[in-house]
Amino acid sequence: MKLTVKIQSIEKINSQALIIGLFEKTKTTRSESKVEGLDQSISDMVSVDGFKAGLGEVTRVLRPMGMSARELILVGLGPQEKFDEDAFTRAARAALAATRAESVSVLLSDWCLENKTEEWSVLQLAIAAGTAFEPLTEENRKLLEKRHVNIIVRQKGIALTQTAEIGQAIASAINRAKVWGNLPANICTPSYLADEAKKLASVKGVTVKIHDEKAARKIGMNAFLAVAQGSREAPRFIELHYSGAGKNESPVCLVGKAITLDAGGLCLKPSAHITEMKFDMAGGAAVLAVFEAIAKEKWPINLVALIPACENLPDGAAYKPSDVIKTLSGKTVEITNTDAEGRLILADALTYASRFEPQAIIDVATLTGAVQVALGSDISGLFVNDPVLCDMVETAADVAHDPVWALPFGGRRFKELIKSNVADCVNTGPRGVGGSCVAATFLSQFVDDETPWAHLDVAATAYKSGKDAHSTGRPVALLMMLLHQMASVAE
Repeated sequence: MKLTVKIQSIEKINSQALIIGLFEKTKTTRSESKVEGLDQSISDMVSVDGFKAGLGEVTRVLRPMGMSARELILVGLGPQEKFDEDAFTRAARAALAATRAESVSVLLSDWCLENKTEEWSVLQLAIAAGTAFEPLTEENRKLLEKRHVNIIVRQKGIALTQTAEIGQAIASAINRAKVWGNLPANICTPSYLADEAKKLASVKGVTVKIHDEKAARKIGMNAFLAVAQGSREAPRFIELHYSGAGKNESPVCLVGKAITLDAGGLCLKPSAHITEMKFDMAGGAAVLAVFEAIAKEKWPINLVALIPACENLPDGAAYKPSDVIKTLSGKTVEITNTDAEGRLILADALTYASRFEPQAIIDVATLTGAVQVALGSDISGLFVNDPVLCDMVETAADVAHDPVWALPFGGRRFKELIKSNVADCVNTGPRGVGGSCVAATFLSQFVDDETPWAHLDVAATAYKSGKDAHSTGRPVALLMMLLHQMASVAE
């Protein structure tokens, strides 16, 4: 997809389609540039077509009067007093998905929020324009590749152009994460993900290391290998390095959970939920997509990506409840539930991450169903040990419109819940008691207290459940904005 930010009067827009937003109970646009007959055309569409301008409602007219554009698309913005960030993105996606035109212009003046900058609006329109439509069919993906989107602004500036480029990079990474996440588990295996990572070896500044079972055992990743041992699919520990800044600049380390199918191990999941457990690699997909985008865009940052990839299946060789496993850190874990496997593979990956003396570690995992109970299906759980990093993550989430909410972890009360009589800790706490907070407390044991660390529990946000279950690509946008923020600070 090609994306352009430009200044252009409405009558000169020669795109195949022009998108204009309209609030409820209005019949004119907010644009300062008026075209003879345009307001009349809009008024006719409202009166004759019954267009109410409800949020996300779309109507179209061919060959609009006095305009070069072949198709006018009106999208409802809902009540003006309720127009917010959610309404903005919902309306943008609805409008862009409503046309099959290959060249599209969006009149930004109709969309601006009073509490947001023009850069924010350009960023969100760029992300919406570049993100593949649902369903993620080959036809929709090909249309997106051909499409040229113009964002029409009042005053063009280099900041808006740069913001659009960032939005386009984010959208591209979201698409990659969604494609990987939607693949069936018999295709998207640990080896498949490793092969996808290997393709990045040709990118300047990138080093790829793929640790097979033998290599992981030599490193001492016993927790990771314990989860994998019930599957015939060989595990892969993916290690990626990108050098985009000075040699003395400490890297940021991203860790992504990639359970390519989670059947729960011997603590088998209910059959109704297993079909969606191909999405349990969404954290790894997000990390891999972000790493690829940043390396190809040559952002000035040093980055390490670690992706432990395996399956969690029941088998005679599978790890068992009551097993005691020695992790890479040397800590021992008593297994009380084999379906709490994500925290085990992350324990070894987080310990391994400390070898690079990173300036920060951010892990991403579809870790607990409890986070949806706590926060619903639109907000990711954030657990962070450093106030500065917390502020940076929350700011990035706000800019990216990829919301998070900080939750508590650690401390005596949560640590009491994972005490063991035969090991340093158990891998699960009491059922129904602060599940996501307990999981984060478990993970915190494998991170040095002096290293800024953030854990994103995206079990409720990385995919949508139900009849049309699909990957959302979250939290790619958040991670990209966070790393852009860190790269800008380093510069």
